[in-house]
Amino acid sequence: MFLTDGGGGAAPAGPTFTGTQRLRIEPSSIPEALTAFREAFDRVSQKVSELEGLQINDWAGDPVSSETAKQFIQRTNGGGADSAVKCLIGYRDQLQAAIQSLEDAHAEYMAIEGTNTARWGKYD
Repeated sequence: MFLTDGGGGAAPAGPTFTGTQRLRIEPSSIPEALTAFREAFDRVSQKVSELEGLQINDWAGDPVSSETAKQFIQRTNGGGADSAVKCLIGYRDQLQAAIQSLEDAHAEYMAIEGTNTARWGKYD
């Protein structure tokens, strides 16, 4: 049911996190973490594509279903920052940033370990 008298509405907003958030991971676990983050990124990207292509019609062709469809479109893939598509795109961007950070950390770790291995190999 669509309520225009203020009786309905969105659920209260969840907690808001501010500041820099960090993920600490053992260097040897980075490849597994990368696999998990890449799989999540792919799944979220698929959902973004599905939502962006979602066709929403006014089911009964009457004013109530027309207004409901309009509201559903706005909440699903409308221009608002709190639309489902915008939220998923934000999450996808965060996953991409995490993937990039993990790839950078892994490359740095491998460079350091390669140098250490080369150093210790001289003493064998």
